[in-house]
This record gives sequence, structure tokens and C-alpha cells, in this order.
Amino acid sequence: MGRQFCIMARPLRVNLAGSWNHVVSRGNGGEVLYRDDTDRRRFLGLVSELPERFSLEVHAFVLMNNHYHLLLRCRDANLSEAIRWLQLSYAGRFNWAHRRRGHVFQGRFKSVLLLEEGALDEVGRYLHLNPVRIAGLGLSKRDQQRARVTGCPDPGRELVTRRVATLREYAWSSWRMYAGVEPAATWLCQDRLQGGCGGRSLKEQRRTLREYTEAPIRQGHLESPWERLVGGLVLGDELAAQRILKGLRGNRTEQTPVRRLARTSRPAWKDLVTLTEDLLKRRWSEMTTQHGDWGRNGLMAVATRHLGWRLVEVVREIPGLGYGAAAQGIRRFWMQLPHDAAKEKFRRELLSRMDRARS
Repeated sequence: MGRQFCIMARPLRVNLAGSWNHVVSRGNGGEVLYRDDTDRRRFLGLVSELPERFSLEVHAFVLMNNHYHLLLRCRDANLSEAIRWLQLSYAGRFNWAHRRRGHVFQGRFKSVLLLEEGALDEVGRYLHLNPVRIAGLGLSKRDQQRARVTGCPDPGRELVTRRVATLREYAWSSWRMYAGVEPAATWLCQDRLQGGCGGRSLKEQRRTLREYTEAPIRQGHLESPWERLVGGLVLGDELAAQRILKGLRGNRTEQTPVRRLARTSRPAWKDLVTLTEDLLKRRWSEMTTQHGDWGRNGLMAVATRHLGWRLVEVVREIPGLGYGAAAQGIRRFWMQLPHDAAKEKFRRELLSRMDRARS
């Protein structure tokens, strides 16, 4: 069956609840998006607000001079709303900082809906390898086109060493966090990609992920996942992709509830509280009143990142807790998690119990 769809002049956006998306956007007319590291920090500061503002997960990122890539999971059907806020906010700050006017980004952002579970690892690798896909390392688009015709020559030890060093030293991607070179940002959700290549311990997971990611640059051949795109918008099973695209054709809003991906309804707050009490062996009243008890922060963190709850809704369920204090407590929990076995065990067991309850 052919892959032919009517793509409108105004690119479609697939806004689906529970969906995985690869997002890319470029500077207007090929201009740079980031003139200095202050710009890059400014942009990532806005990216860090996406989880709380739009209830989505940031799983990977890379900032190049004239474009950026994000790997996101959207709990709600609000991808367009989130990226529009991100780009408008950054454009205003960029223009103010550099005393300029006009567009910063080139048209609408591009997004790809990822339907295949296995595609997440592949797209994450493609995203993280952006800094090494350059002519100076023999991995540019022209180099790859030549390799398809003539085959991949042995790059040699010296060139492989330079490629690996470039990847590991590039400061403006999430790869250094995944590789354990620097501490992970509290807003970066690493669970899925970190464990996607196998390994029981965090050390083993990092090793297998490094091997998987670095294999193409050691071999000199970087396969692109975009060759399997359906309709230029969806990566995954063709029949499923066709059903989604068929529902979008002619729909200018691109965001009606009937066109959302199927997802399990989120758990009730009282059920989460009961489960938390069972796991931590203490009452909820203790967790919300005793100084130093992290149970409340742990439940809020897991509920807002993994279980479909938005922070503003969680705050309504906990009398006397303000939005700012809740956000600070969540950030503290994620910051402490990598170094606290008890917190990691709680997170893992809570999600495991929820999965069993849904099945």
C-alpha cells in the first residue's frame, strides 16, 4: 500500500495525549538560534519549565547553532501549545538581549509522532549524535551518501577517538547526563532511554547505552530513522499511522479528543495516597506534617511526571500547600533520587503497582 497523503500547505500537527514526539525547529532563514552560551542557558531554562507548565516529559535534547531537537512525551494533547509557548518566550528574550526585531524561528516547528516502542531508542540515538554529524569527522550528509555507494571505510583509531571525544564533550545536549559525565537535570526524565538497552544497575544501563549510541560513529555509518516515515509525520506501523493521518486530514484544529491515542485513565488521588501509605508504612497525615518526611514530595513527583496529574491539581488535594512549595518539593525529590535508594525503590514500586492494577 502506497504512502501518499495530502499534506496541506500549513503543516499538520499531531497533538495526541500520551504520545511520544520528536520536535525540531530551525532559525529563521538559516540564522543562528544561539549567539552565545547565555542564549543556550536561556533556552534550556524555558525547556525546564515545560514539565510543570504543560504536564509533559522531556526525555532528550540537543542544541545546535541554528536548530534544536527535543524528544518529548505529552500526557495531554497539547504539543502545539507547549512548543508555541517555548518558541515565543525564547524569541522575545533573544530579541531583547540582542536588540533586534523580527522572527527568530523559521515557520512552524516540525514534529514526528513515534508509535513504535523501539523507535524511541533509535530516535534518542539520532538526536544525541547530531554534534558529530559534521564533515570534519567524516560523518556529514555527503559523507553518508558516499558511504552508501562505496561502503564504509575503516575510520581508523585516531578518527574514532576524535568522534567519541566530540560526542562526550559537547556541552549542549542531554548525552553527557545519560553517560554519567555530569549530573542529570531534575527536569530530564531519563528512565525510558536509560534502561532501553538493558542492564540491571545504573552502571550497566549507562554502559549498554553508551555502546549502543557510539556504535555507529565507531563504524562510520549513521542510519536515519526518518527513512521509514509515513506521510512525513508518523514513525511506526503503517496501518496505525494511516488511521491517525486519515483522522487528521481536513481537521484544522488537529486537537479533538476523539483523535487522541488510547491511554489508561489516571488513578484517583485517594488511591495513590493509600498505596503510598502501604509502601512507606506510615500514614499520609505524618507525611504531610512531619518535617523532613519526603513521602509527600515523592508522591507528588511521581504523580505529576508519570501518572497524568498536573501540579495545580495536586495542590488542590493537599490543604495548606502552596504551588511554589509543591514545585520546590518535587524538584528536591528528583534531585535527591539518583543518590537515595529508598526514594528510587518507592518510585519504582509505585509505578509497578499501578501497572499491575491497570492490567
